[in-house]
Amino acid sequence: MRRILVLSSLCVLIACDAEPDPDDGGALDAPTSDVAPIDGSIPDVNVPDGELPRDASGSACPLPIAFDVGRIPSRVLHVTPSGTGDGSETAPFGSIESAIRAASPGTEVRVHAGTYDGGLYIENVHGSVTAPIWLRGDDGALIDATGDGEALHVTEASYFVIEGIEMHGASANGLNIDDGGTEDTPTHHLVLRNLFVHDIGTGGNNDCIKLSGIDDFFVLDSRIARCDAGDGIDQVGCHRGFLHGNRFSELAGGGIQMKGGSSDSWVHGNTFIDVAGRGINAGGSTGLAFFRPIDAPFEAARLTIEANHFIRVGADSGAPIAFVGCEGCAFIHNTIIDPQSWVARILQESTDVRFVPCRDGIFANNIVVFDSADLRTFVNVGGGTAPDTFTFANNLWFSRDESDFSGPTLSDGIPPETGAVIQMDPLLESDEGFPCSNGAANSAALTRAEATADRDGVCWGPNPGIGAVTVQSCTL
Repeated sequence: MRRILVLSSLCVLIACDAEPDPDDGGALDAPTSDVAPIDGSIPDVNVPDGELPRDASGSACPLPIAFDVGRIPSRVLHVTPSGTGDGSETAPFGSIESAIRAASPGTEVRVHAGTYDGGLYIENVHGSVTAPIWLRGDDGALIDATGDGEALHVTEASYFVIEGIEMHGASANGLNIDDGGTEDTPTHHLVLRNLFVHDIGTGGNNDCIKLSGIDDFFVLDSRIARCDAGDGIDQVGCHRGFLHGNRFSELAGGGIQMKGGSSDSWVHGNTFIDVAGRGINAGGSTGLAFFRPIDAPFEAARLTIEANHFIRVGADSGAPIAFVGCEGCAFIHNTIIDPQSWVARILQESTDVRFVPCRDGIFANNIVVFDSADLRTFVNVGGGTAPDTFTFANNLWFSRDESDFSGPTLSDGIPPETGAVIQMDPLLESDEGFPCSNGAANSAALTRAEATADRDGVCWGPNPGIGAVTVQSCTL
């Protein structure tokens, strides 16, 4: 990734392009252990040198590592669009479904370049902690679901990796993965990596990627675009996920939604560009029969949204972040450029008596660069919520069109912000670049969601500053 030296009277820093090359495979191949922890522990696997981001002292930042990193397939089954054989390199299978049915733990199903029909259905795919099953596409592997409801539907899977495949054209969802409707046996230990899912749906609530009842999962370094009125990634009852290095663009609906009892997930180092709805919907509204666990008292809980970029998000009554029936969720160290409608929303859309109000949220150490004319208000607060339990702290606010801007008005019961930095130009590069920082250290506001690493995997250190990217030196 290109590094640029920026010099000014305010700050000396090292910055990076905010527009990562979507084909750059260098993004963090980030992390899990045998039980896919999202708590920073490093798995007991043979991780190649250079896989882990390291700080200046050589210490690795505790970003999780996917369970397949360092594993080598014990056999390979080949698939080509015209194959008629048994999966050998000289006699490949002709369908992805046939190859997966023949796969056992440790198998890589290699999908060679070519166009494959959509409407695929895969069930009961189970690798193991030491021997996953890979569904891996070569460059040019495309599932064209034009005329089909879905490109690929996976149900009841574990230790399963899908990577390197393009999918488009489905009338409903692009990639749909679920637990088969069995709450006690979720699909678990899943990796989605380097996918390109785009041009999905026909006018309804159609998602590019739909995940239901999934535990211990990764979505890494993928591109999501044009998912009609649905979401880029819609999660219902999903737990312990790590979503990193993905790019969401040109979405009429939302970017990432986590609802239906979803919890303990980490959305880190992603880019959201021209998302009309909610960039992150932390919670939502779910039918009671679809919750995982079935009796969850919240739509979402303990979600951390960290080190992401949001560019022109929220034009259709949206916002970069919406806390919606979310308990203890944190939005920290993000960079927001040209938000539309609102910067944040605090809502309660599930109102059954069992649900706790949306509460205990954190909005801290973020950079917000905006035109005041684009915003209705800064924060939209709905009924049935507990805005008095939210913390706003250490955010940098810069209005492009209001030179005498004196700070955001946080109305409707939100406590006053502490440590705000007002009208300090963050020195953005080309309106989508990485900014300077005011050098503010983590405050007490972050004790429930300690900052870990910036979007490039660089350790924050003791004084991480503000925004999605750390700086090497900054004096203001």
